[in-house]
Amino acid sequence: MTSCSVNKTIYVADLYSDCDDDPLKKCLKIKDAVEDNWILLNDQIEGFDYKEGYTYKIEVIGTKIKNPSVDEHAYKYKLVNLIYQEKTESNVGLVSFNGKWKISNLIGMDTLAKSPTLHIDLDAKKINGNAGCNSYGADFTIEGDQINFGIPIATKMMCTNMKIEKTFFDCLQNTTYYKIVDGSLKLYSKDGTEQMACSKVEE
Repeated sequence: MTSCSVNKTIYVADLYSDCDDDPLKKCLKIKDAVEDNWILLNDQIEGFDYKEGYTYKIEVIGTKIKNPSVDEHAYKYKLVNLIYQEKTESNVGLVSFNGKWKISNLIGMDTLAKSPTLHIDLDAKKINGNAGCNSYGADFTIEGDQINFGIPIATKMMCTNMKIEKTFFDCLQNTTYYKIVDGSLKLYSKDGTEQMACSKVEE
């Protein structure tokens, strides 16, 4: 290895994946930013006590490997600091993601006089519900934990206070990825800011 080292922040996924070079071996999945795709790390992170079922954001020292093989990551990592560790439900199959949700928290809103609803139809790739005043619908695209909502089409009723509805629609447009944490659906913007939290409505 060379002496070229860098400090950086990386994200670590909540599940191992089969390694490319050996399907019997399990590899961590990492990425540099929330909007990036996961890549396999064919090595352990020194000093990092990883447990499946948690997503992590960590600070590491990356030491560049001289002439890495095709299957080798360009850096050897050592843990510097654990920024956060968050328990998640597996998104495999997206079973928990599908269904009806009630918004319990919106960024910039201290309280919700009326909670918007979010009905997710994974097969049709559509959402609908009530935004706090008007009924709405929209398409969405999803890949892994990355999600993007189309522009909502809503009815035109006017209510006394339209702030909740406007904030809800803005949050949908700002969302780029999601997590399911302790049964709660959380939507995040590109910079990692939580846009809204939703609780499941039992059908």
